[in-house]
This record gives sequence, C-alpha cells and structure tokens, in this order.
Amino acid sequence: MTSLLVAALAAGSWTAVPGGAWKPAEQTLEAIHSGLKPFVQKSAADQNKILAEWSKYTFQFQGQEKDGRKFVHINAYCIAPPEYAEKRFVIVLDGGTCFFNVKFDPATHMYFELQFHGEA
Repeated sequence: MTSLLVAALAAGSWTAVPGGAWKPAEQTLEAIHSGLKPFVQKSAADQNKILAEWSKYTFQFQGQEKDGRKFVHINAYCIAPPEYAEKRFVIVLDGGTCFFNVKFDPATHMYFELQFHGEA
C-alpha cells in the first residue's frame, strides 16, 4: 500500500464501513485515492460549485454490488465525524458541497453517479 494511502487510513480520513457485499482490494483503494480529488474538483467546477478545502473531508467507503456489478460506494463529508461514523454511513440532508457521494467501478477505474448535496 502506498504511504499516502496508509497515512490516510491511519489518520481516519478514510474509513471502511462494515457490511457491504465485498471488501475492496488495496489496489482498488489506491486507484480511488489517487483519482478521486481531480474527478470531484473537475465535476464541481463544471457545475459551478465550490468545494470545501480537500483536507477537511472525511471519506467512508464500502464494497457494494448491484445486478452483478461490483462498485465502491464513497461518502464524503467535511464536518467532524460523528461517533457512529465507523459503523455506518454519515447521512445528512442538504449541506451543499460539504457532503457528496460517488461510486467507483474497480473493473473500469471509472467514477460514476457523483451527487453533491443541495442547499436548504
């Protein structure tokens, strides 16, 4: 595992959420970690959205499967992690770009279904 990914996992900025259909391999997590920031930043810019400072985000992930297709569900938020964050996904309503969800296909190394939260 790359030292950057090891540090992120150790610092708790990336947390595996229990459950799910499968456990992502280290190389899948490395691919996600290396490409997520540029993908989200470009998508935000294309939508005229302003992100929080990247270092403020905490990321949760879980290997999921739908209709035989494996993907990694990624949840991101820029608030202090609540106590339950290591047990289940942090879900809030609204909150703007401080909260987003995206999926990653480990077979194609493509991100899909990026959703920024709305504003109340």
